[in-house]
Amino acid sequence: MSDDDAEKLFLQEKPTLALLIIGSMEKTYASVISKEIDSTFAHTTRILTKMEQCGLIRFTFEGRIKFVELTEYGKDVEIALKEFRNVIREAAPPEEAEAAGEAAATGTGGESPGSAAGKAAEEAREAEKIKELDPINKEILEKIRNFREKIENIHREALEQGDSRDMISRKLGPYSRDIKKLRNMIETAESPIDEVVTESLEESSSLLESYLKR
Repeated sequence: MSDDDAEKLFLQEKPTLALLIIGSMEKTYASVISKEIDSTFAHTTRILTKMEQCGLIRFTFEGRIKFVELTEYGKDVEIALKEFRNVIREAAPPEEAEAAGEAAATGTGGESPGSAAGKAAEEAREAEKIKELDPINKEILEKIRNFREKIENIHREALEQGDSRDMISRKLGPYSRDIKKLRNMIETAESPIDEVVTESLEESSSLLESYLKR
């Protein structure tokens, strides 16, 4: 990817936030980044793919878990972005500097592709894609979404009850078998599986692994 392409990438809000978050966490998951930048998983995946093409991040695996981390070049860009952000804050009038700081902290400002309007448009496009899925894809996607809702509820209730890390792992550990079953459904499906379905499963798998490791 050319330098011009890299520049266009970071003139957008979400890629900048994503890189800064990856740098702050050192090593993380795509699903975590998606939540932190308030973006859909599909859109986050596209951002990360472009970042990898630019040489800013690398993907590593530990077993089946796919991690994201900055390359040395990515760390240099992270430093430059932080310096740029600081320059903007220091140079702006007090009222504007405060607003810029809040926008940087919350990820708001303008109807950019990553803004609330942009996210709504992205979700609308995904909804249209889901409508076009055949019955097999819809059935598997529904099972994946039910699975995710179940583990999120269990994890939330465990935190509210003050369960220990080991207790949470014992409660959620058995659900690793459900991931295997869902993968098997995809592998043995009679029709081609859409990327919306596979991405949803990978996101749910990463979320479960993050719960088990916390």
